[in-house]
Amino acid sequence: MNCLKKVVLGMAIVLSTISAFEIDSFDPAAPLLENFSTNCLQMTQSQQILKAYMMIGLNSNFGNPKENLAKAIPLYDKRAHQVRAYFQKRLDGYDDAQKAFDEAMLLWNTNKAMLLQPPTKENAVKIKENFLLMINKLLLGTKPLATPALELISLTGKLCRKPLEITIDYLLQIWGVKVKNYDEEINKIIVNYGKNLKILSEDKLNNNESQKLLRKAKKQFMYFEFAHHSGNVSIPSLLSKKADNNFMIIREIKKVFKKQAANK
Repeated sequence: MNCLKKVVLGMAIVLSTISAFEIDSFDPAAPLLENFSTNCLQMTQSQQILKAYMMIGLNSNFGNPKENLAKAIPLYDKRAHQVRAYFQKRLDGYDDAQKAFDEAMLLWNTNKAMLLQPPTKENAVKIKENFLLMINKLLLGTKPLATPALELISLTGKLCRKPLEITIDYLLQIWGVKVKNYDEEINKIIVNYGKNLKILSEDKLNNNESQKLLRKAKKQFMYFEFAHHSGNVSIPSLLSKKADNNFMIIREIKKVFKKQAANK
C-alpha cells in the first residue's frame, strides 16, 4: 500500500510540475541557422497555442493554459512579424517565397482573432486548419534558403510538431468533435515519425548525445502509439504532458544538431 501511495504521489508531482511553453525572443542579428530554427519554432508553437486553447475549452487547468495563452499570443504575434521581415529581406527575387510569408501572416491574424475569444469547438477546428496551412506557407517561404543542414533542423521541427498534432486530434475527439479520417491521419503521423527519427539517427551530424536523445524520443513517442491502438486517450492532462515532454526532448536534439552544423 505504501509503495502504491508513493507511485501515485510521484505521478501527481510529475503532472503538476510540467513547465509552460515559452515564446523565445527573436534576434535579427543572429545567424541564418538560428533564425531558420526560430521559423521552425514558430510552426511548432502554433500547435502549442492551439493545445492551450483546447485545454481551456475542455475546462482543464492543467499547466495553466489560460495564463499561458494570454502571455503567448502577443509574444508570438511580435515574433511572427519579426520572422517575416527577416526572411523577406533575404528573399529578394523569390516572389513566391515572399508571398508565402504574407499569406502565413494573414492566416495568423485570422487565428489570433479567434484565439482572443472564448473557445468553441467550431473555432478550434478552423484554427487547426489555418495553422496547418500556415505551417506549409512558412516552409515554402524558407525553401529558397534551405541547405542540407537547415533541412535537418526543419526535420527536428517536424518531430516536435507531430505529437502535438496527434494530441490536438485526441483533444478534439474528447471534446466531442469528429475528426475527419481520424485513424488514417494518426497512423500516417505515427509511421512518418518513425521514418523521420530514423533519418535523424543516421545523419552524419549525430554524436553520442544526440543518439541518446533520439532513443529517448522514440521511447517517449511509444505512449502515442499505445494510446492510439488501445483507444485510451481520455485524460487531457496526460496527453498535454506527453506532448510537452516530446517537445522538450526534440528541442535538445535540435540544439545538438545546430551546434554541430555551426562547427562544420
